Amino acid sequence: MATGSMARGTLSACVVALAVACTDTKSTPGTDAETGTTASRVTWSDGRAAFSIDCQLPGDCRNRAFALCGGGRYTVLNMDTMEAAGDPRIAPGRATMVARCT
Repeated sequence: MATGSMARGTLSACVVALAVACTDTKSTPGTDAETGTTASRVTWSDGRAAFSIDCQLPGDCRNRAFALCGGGRYTVLNMDTMEAAGDPRIAPGRATMVARCT
C-alpha cells in the first residue's frame, strides 16, 4: 500500500515538473531568448492594461503579441521601428510595440 502511494506521489511530482518545464515563455511577460523579445505589462494612456514588447524585428513583436494574447486577437496601440544604418534597402532594426489583447 505504501509503495503505491509513493509511486502516485512521484508520478504527480513528475507531471508538475514537466508542466513547468514545458511552459511557453512567449506567452508570459518577461524575456524570451528564443525569439529575442522582452515583454512587460504597462498602463496605456487610456488607463487600461497593455503589453510593451521590445524585439529585434517587427515580425517578432507581432508573434510575441499573438502568444501573449493566448493565440487570440490583439490591437496594436503603437509601433516604432529603428532604421538600420540609414539604408532603406536594409530591413529595419529593433522595434518596439504596444499591444492590447482584444
